[in-house]
Formats: sequence, structure tokens, C-alpha cells
Amino acid sequence: MVGGILAMLIAVVVLISGGRPQASDRHAVAHPTTAPTRHYAVTTTTDRERGLPALLPTAAARLRVLEIGDSLGIDFGDQLQSQLDATGIALTTMASLGDTGLANASYYDWPAHLVTLLGTYHPQVVVVFIGANDDQGLYVDGTAAAPGTPAWAAGYGQRVDAVVREATGAGARVVWVGMPPMANSDLNTAMQLENMICQHETETFSGTLYVSSASVLSDASGHYETDGVDASGQEVALRTPDGVHLTAAGAGLLARSVINAVDTRWHLSLEMTAAPGSTAAGQSVD
Repeated sequence: MVGGILAMLIAVVVLISGGRPQASDRHAVAHPTTAPTRHYAVTTTTDRERGLPALLPTAAARLRVLEIGDSLGIDFGDQLQSQLDATGIALTTMASLGDTGLANASYYDWPAHLVTLLGTYHPQVVVVFIGANDDQGLYVDGTAAAPGTPAWAAGYGQRVDAVVREATGAGARVVWVGMPPMANSDLNTAMQLENMICQHETETFSGTLYVSSASVLSDASGHYETDGVDASGQEVALRTPDGVHLTAAGAGLLARSVINAVDTRWHLSLEMTAAPGSTAAGQSVD
């Protein structure tokens, strides 16, 4: 199965390399408890050479972060916001919306809404966690494409490209977080393909970072896992009974993993200086 997905990804890369669609092509779908400590950060020379502004957040000039996604994005965004804002040098806006995705642009056009969010909040970093609802048909240049086909994969890559292009075009860095393993095998296969497409598209832009969620939300073999171990060494539930959504503990572990990846990539020091609040994960299915 993975071999088939890899073969499809190669086909998608060839299609994209032969002529990358423009971001404007958007088709509809067919159907503190303690005082904060000041921290100073250093941005890599590589990013400066690429024309990106230095990230030097302080308590007086906090790092502006925007998080977008679907209902899993709500699960994750609650915890990301709590942890980031507890550093005292970050200000997070969570704009995730349940039932949304990139496939059904007629229901909610994320690239178009992102333009408004970018203009309103002027984020320096945009974090994206989306895709659980996207195993559905979409239109590619006016032609319906079925999920899992090369045409669908190329079209979905175009949607991902549009999001990253809007954010980076506004001067923001982009952190794309891959979907976690799913309990349902068919949905899991769809998420694997999406993740490969998202990683490929994200990495074609400068100032971007792709973070896999599998490192904290799967077992040693990369498969779906219901339970895990938190920072204190206690066993906790990672996923809700629906086999899709994240518990507060699972989302918290993922948020910490993403923050660590951002620290490493851009040499920041996003350390918590206040205990973050605990927000329950959403229980409803998109």
C-alpha cells in the first residue's frame, strides 16, 4: 500500500514540476500564574539571506503566531496557544474551524480566508494542521477528480500550494503539521497520501517547516496508537474514542513537539514560564 502511495506521489511531483498551478486557482468541490521571563532569540543566517525578517521576540514584542486547521486543528490549537503564550514572548491566534478542509472550497475557502487573517493579525509564523476531512472528490480545472487518483493528488497539491503561497507571500514562515495516523485503515491511507503531498509542497518554499505528528501520535512502527506517555512519565490517552480526534494530552504532546521543532529550525527559545491551562479536546466528528 505504501509503495502505491509513493508511486502516486512521484507522479504528482512530475505533474507539479511540469507546470505549477497558480494560487488563484480555487475550485469548488463536487458534492500566567507567574511573571513571564524575557527571552531573546536568534534567527539563522540562511533565513536572512532568503529575505525573511529576523525573529527576535521579547515580552514587549511577542512572536505573532496564527494557527489554522479543522476540528483536529482546534484540538491541537488550544494546546499550542496555551503553551506558546505561556512563554511570555508569543501571542497566538487560533482560527481553526471544524468541518473545514482544503478539498471543499465551496464550503470554506481556506486560502481566501487566510488572506483576511493575514491582513488582520500580521503573523510571523502560520501553523497549519488540516486534512482530516479531505478524503473527498475535488475539481481540477473544471474536471471532477476522485480521491486517491493522480489528478486528485495534483489538485490537492495545488490547494496546499495556495495556502503556503499566501502565507509566505505575506512574509510569514509556515509550519505545516502532518495528519496523525487514523484508526480506520482507509482514512489512514488517505492521510498518508495527504501528508506526502503536504510535505512536498511545503518544502518547495523557503521559510517553511514540515513537522510529522507520527513521532508522538503513533507506536514504534508508525501505526495508530490510543495511549502514550506524557512528559511526567504517566500513561495518557492520546486519541478520543472516534479514532480521529486528539485528547488534550495528545494535543499537548503534539504542541510541544511542534514548538521544539520550531525552536530547532529557527533557533528560538520558546520555553514555558507559566503553567499552561488544560483545554479538553473536541469530541465531535467533522
